[in-house]
Amino acid sequence: MFVPALALALGAGVSFELPSISLPLWAALAVLGLALRRPAGFCAAAFSLGVMAAAVRHGLPGDPLAPCNLKRPVEAVVRVAGHWSPDPEETGDETGWSAPAEVVRLRQDGLETEPDLEVLLHVPGGEEPPPFGSSLRVKAYLARSPGFANRRPVPAGPWRIRVKSRSLMELESPPGPIASLSAALRLRVEAAFREGPATPGKALARALVLGDASAFPMEWKRGLRVTGLYHLLSVSGVHVAIVAGAVWLLAGWLPRWLRLVLMLVAIGLYLMLVGPLPALVRSAVMGFLAVTALLVERPPAAVNALGWAVILLVLERPDVVLSVSFQLTAAATAGLLIAAPPLARRWNSLPRWLAAPLAASVGAQLLTIPWTLPRFHLLSPLAPLFNLVAVPWTGLALGGSLLWTLLALVSPGTAVHLLPVLDLLAAPFAWPVRTGPAAWFPVPMDVSWIASWLLALLLGLALFAPRRLALVGIGGLAVLVACHLPEPRGVELAMLDVGQGDAILLRDGDRAVLVDGGGWKTGDLGGRVLLPALLSEGVRRLDAVVMTHPDRDHCGGLVDIAAYLDIGEVWMGPGWKDEGCAGRLASLPGTPARHLWAGKETAVGRWRLRVLHPDPDEDRGTNERSLVIRAEALGRSVLLTGDVESWAEMRLLSCCEKEIRVDVLKVAHHGSYTSSTGSFLDAAHPRLALISAGVDNLYHHPSPVILERLAERSIPVLRTDRDGLILLRLRENRRMEIELPGAPR
Repeated sequence: MFVPALALALGAGVSFELPSISLPLWAALAVLGLALRRPAGFCAAAFSLGVMAAAVRHGLPGDPLAPCNLKRPVEAVVRVAGHWSPDPEETGDETGWSAPAEVVRLRQDGLETEPDLEVLLHVPGGEEPPPFGSSLRVKAYLARSPGFANRRPVPAGPWRIRVKSRSLMELESPPGPIASLSAALRLRVEAAFREGPATPGKALARALVLGDASAFPMEWKRGLRVTGLYHLLSVSGVHVAIVAGAVWLLAGWLPRWLRLVLMLVAIGLYLMLVGPLPALVRSAVMGFLAVTALLVERPPAAVNALGWAVILLVLERPDVVLSVSFQLTAAATAGLLIAAPPLARRWNSLPRWLAAPLAASVGAQLLTIPWTLPRFHLLSPLAPLFNLVAVPWTGLALGGSLLWTLLALVSPGTAVHLLPVLDLLAAPFAWPVRTGPAAWFPVPMDVSWIASWLLALLLGLALFAPRRLALVGIGGLAVLVACHLPEPRGVELAMLDVGQGDAILLRDGDRAVLVDGGGWKTGDLGGRVLLPALLSEGVRRLDAVVMTHPDRDHCGGLVDIAAYLDIGEVWMGPGWKDEGCAGRLASLPGTPARHLWAGKETAVGRWRLRVLHPDPDEDRGTNERSLVIRAEALGRSVLLTGDVESWAEMRLLSCCEKEIRVDVLKVAHHGSYTSSTGSFLDAAHPRLALISAGVDNLYHHPSPVILERLAERSIPVLRTDRDGLILLRLRENRRMEIELPGAPR
């Protein structure tokens, strides 16, 4: 059953890439496959069924939002398809809420459509939001992040509907009885979690019990990614097994059939509590099938159960195959059930207590490589060993979290006093962030989907094949690694596309320094954007990161990337408080901080860097205290200006007029009208201006006033919001070559 299920999922996935779909043709292929009455025919029929299911359910091919003007508000009817979580993106005094939702209808300018679209719905704070399963009529904007146009592009983010006021939202229809029960159960548990202070232990319990890691510290999440242990936060098979097992033990005095029925009830209630997360639904379906097999006194078939779980998920909503959660839960479970047993038998020289869990960990990691490596760009070769300790501890933490949750429902006051126990269980999850990433031996890799599949295949040969074929696999791995070694690079400047922020890479060969790194209020820009961008430029280590000033859109990404790549030093200006972003950078484990001010000089390869601003005792505002650096190499010069404004520019004119005359100017403050005065541009007289800004950013950067000033002086402009990554190569003959790998956007 697993192979046809795999064919069904593959067909659904392929359908999203097909330029045209003929349903009669695919139906004929399905009938022909069934008529063959052979395994290959059944797989062909399942593949065709997957294509047809996706085409019918999602209206493929075609863009369901083509009739809509996304720059204007829409009236939408949406169904809340998951439980609400506190929204960390909400600004103001009140915390907002976010939940997954399905768009039922869209209306704009009298035109009504019915796109089958999943969105993330954001509503303002205040009272509790409408319960899971409700249908809401909202007036809002439909939007998504535009992605990032670096050499390794990052696709656009999920669709979002953000409702600005509760007055723009009304209840269309209440939830059904099952959804109402689910919502009531969740609200009761949520109320218990709100009692007492917020602690790391409570954040871990929320992640493990409710599948909501929004309160889990981002630093801890990055540490788990580096060690290959992020899967520990996924609500899946372990949770279902513990819930079902607890019922079996507690109901030991009841007849066997009744205990099994209670196990089914417990699995169903837990699914209603957490919500329809793909990993949990897969685990719940397999748990239901296993317990049902015991009820009818038949041996459970785990591989067949996995196949049925995949079939039900794909037929219910075919676009689940595009979900990373579905891909990883299906692949990891297949690794546990299919790859691990023969591997454990192959390692029969090891003690049984070690061979079985090690084989399970290796099997799961092997089958998830094709999905994780091209998406997260990290291979953690020691993760199977870490799992030997981390998985049992997480099971203990999950058991403690479930008991604490039950106690919080019965006696909230007592549960609050036991929060230190949860903090103790959570403490090991913080260990990876207490050292630099090099201590955990991650391997940053920039590989394509095809190369990731090839890597998994060669590793499989090396692990499972007879000796001669295993040697072929090992040789193939060596060739694959050699093909992906960074190419020799010369003197370059790269302005990375990090959206509304700055990130400028100066490199010479294997020497590199990153000046600013962008940053988000929430989320992990370092892992999602900076890491693939740097790896695609051949950078796997940074000699230094430079914080021009501690605004989030310059500093936040530097903190993020420090979790993934080895960093030699942190450079920053003087006088910043030991808190916030600057404090986190200054306290990076094993990374010394170096303070720079006007007159200081340093070098990275052939790049010579001289700081022009600020003075060591400067006490003006944050932007005006930005580091201003003149960088020279091979007879060319670049001025990196951070976010300085007109006052700092006038000071530079008075002290450093000759030094600010350069070939390339990084326009200050993303092209804001408060910077780049006419006199400063005249003195700099650059041959090229670079502007880093986000697509359709809220600040309307770059300002039309600044663009007009640059045009009046015939200064060419390159912009990340329009051109993506901007790469300048400096040659020995003073030539300067420009490459725009991400253009046009």
